[in-house]
Amino acid sequence: MASSDDINWQTSLIDTYEEFATQIIAFAPLLAGAVAVLIVGWFVAHILRIVTRKLFVGLDSILQAAAPDEGARQLKIRRSYAVIAGNAVFWIVFIFFIAAAANMLGWKMLSSWMDSVVVYLPSLVSGLLIILAGFLLSNLVKAGVISTASSAGMTQSDVLGRIAQMVVIFTSLVIGIEQIGINVDFLTNVLIVIIGVLLAGAALAFGLGARNLVANIIGAQQLRKHCRIGEQMLSGEAEGSIVEVTQTCIVLDTEYGRTVIPAKLFQEQVSSFKSDLGRPQKPAGDAAEKGTR
Repeated sequence: MASSDDINWQTSLIDTYEEFATQIIAFAPLLAGAVAVLIVGWFVAHILRIVTRKLFVGLDSILQAAAPDEGARQLKIRRSYAVIAGNAVFWIVFIFFIAAAANMLGWKMLSSWMDSVVVYLPSLVSGLLIILAGFLLSNLVKAGVISTASSAGMTQSDVLGRIAQMVVIFTSLVIGIEQIGINVDFLTNVLIVIIGVLLAGAALAFGLGARNLVANIIGAQQLRKHCRIGEQMLSGEAEGSIVEVTQTCIVLDTEYGRTVIPAKLFQEQVSSFKSDLGRPQKPAGDAAEKGTR
């Protein structure tokens, strides 16, 4: 009886080994095929990564050659951008091959997970491309703002360029993250509030700081209606011949030389004009005051 049990045990063990060997033999081609797919996928992804980096270097050369001025030539594509883009292409391509290998091996759980990743990839890629394009565009906007502000004689051109660059980067980040599928409603609302506060503060500061400028502009417009070049003008303690009326002031030729008077004084005090024939004109200050009433 004991020998019969030993025989049955040996038979069961042999059957188990044979079944396992049969499964290994049947699984070996699938495993070899999956490994081959992964190896081919790695080489393809690696080649595409190199090509992507070369494309970024070539794009940088084209931008440098087509740059219209020295400021635009500073728009170099950073090496980190090329590295990030190349690695992104590598993993995107390699993930497709991993999904194919998992399907070949019949690994349902990994295969279904990889399929969901592959379905999500277009949104991820488009979002990353938007963010990357935003970073590249921000450099262009920064250089353009700095060049324009410098041409206009502004001393804070670098600060303005940096602000414009940050606005473009933040906007591209919000759009890219939303494209990826992350809810950015709260972030968008916070951004709107911050921009509103900044614009309100800028408007208030501009209104207070430009009060005299606006008053001079309005005064110059009213002044042109009541005087002519060459007439004699008496305004306060200043008296002389009108040489020029600019956007914000009036220039008189007095006994002390050329005298510049802020145009807003025309609205605040009585001014008299006299032509070359000696005929006095109506005081411009009273006329302007009546007009405003």
